[in-house]
Amino acid sequence: MYRRKKKRPVLKLLFKLLFFLFALIFAVLLIFYLTAPIYNFAEPKPFAGNYWYNPYQKMNPEHWRKYNFQVQSKAWGGITNGRLNSNILIDSIYHELGYDYVATSDYQKINYHGSELPTFIPTYEHGYSLRKTHQVCIGASKVLWIDYPFYQNLSLKQGIIDKLQNSTELIALAHPKLLGGYKVSDMKYLSGYQLMEVLNNLRVSMEHWDMALSNGHRIYILANDDAHNVSNSNEVGRRFTMINTENLNRESIINALDSGNAYGFDFFRIDDEPMADKIERSKHIPYLIKASLRADTFDVEVSKKAIKIRFIGQDGKELSLVKDTIAASYLLKPTDTYVRTEITFADLSVMYLNPLTRHADEDITRQRIAEVDDVRTLLFRAIYLVAIIVLLQTIYRYQIRRKQKHYR
Repeated sequence: MYRRKKKRPVLKLLFKLLFFLFALIFAVLLIFYLTAPIYNFAEPKPFAGNYWYNPYQKMNPEHWRKYNFQVQSKAWGGITNGRLNSNILIDSIYHELGYDYVATSDYQKINYHGSELPTFIPTYEHGYSLRKTHQVCIGASKVLWIDYPFYQNLSLKQGIIDKLQNSTELIALAHPKLLGGYKVSDMKYLSGYQLMEVLNNLRVSMEHWDMALSNGHRIYILANDDAHNVSNSNEVGRRFTMINTENLNRESIINALDSGNAYGFDFFRIDDEPMADKIERSKHIPYLIKASLRADTFDVEVSKKAIKIRFIGQDGKELSLVKDTIAASYLLKPTDTYVRTEITFADLSVMYLNPLTRHADEDITRQRIAEVDDVRTLLFRAIYLVAIIVLLQTIYRYQIRRKQKHYR
């Protein structure tokens, strides 16, 4: 009897602590939701004008660099997925696979391994929403802890992008297709980001990319493994970004990504391939030799013969198809708004080039169509505040009545 009585206060205290913890977390998340801005979204405008911007105009075929910006290491005591990966193991595996650099993107944490080097690019994966509405933050100065885990509408998604702009050089929407984290229709209106992780080990989000491009958003491709176990050959060396720069300094890499002087590569996966075989295959991956614009003709050339080269434009429609060649050309038409290129090789690996886009002149900017609606935002915050006050008063009065009944 004595032991049972002694345990009850301890259990009661434990339950109180857990309740307080959950209540605190709920309160913080509630504040995130209630203080979120509400946006108005103007109708987007497709690319238009007489000037064609070619992201490869300064390309040098001898300066391709192999990069990956998504791999998780052991973080937060091993709670998050990536607990099997150490920084040393990640470096070793990706070095063997011929990568020039791999940025570890731990969840809600900047991994500072290698930060003493000029090549270091602080990167992390932002987001803890249940639908995986995440962002890869490249060139991050700090971690943003605000997120909306249970539900995200268009305004909430835009709000996160805008908040990330204050601490991140390049924002990439992570695996948009995964769990419906981003709807295809979202891509029509969202702006303020520069990259989209079109190629990810878990999903390929081509429809999302074409929706953004078709609505005039100059968004460039990012391709990543997003590996959680780098010892598994199925997870590494499959999808990567090739960046064209003379050196590996952080500023050069970020500028190249921002200007589109890069492409995504989907290296055909052989299930459960021995790592040594994948490493050997990785030594013979084809690369882009030419992507030049002469008058109204776009010329593309690769280092190995392709089984097909596809030119794709507005709404993701195929504009032209050329088979069995190392080079192809496409004559730009007055109706074209953007033109991107997909190159498929004999082993079914695919190279995805960034798009040529139309603009009024050489002074190109990214389209911004979202604006905070200050009136609606203040109105809804006032309504929320009144509702919370009424709820707290109701709870308080209920507690008073209970105590009064108890002492009668």
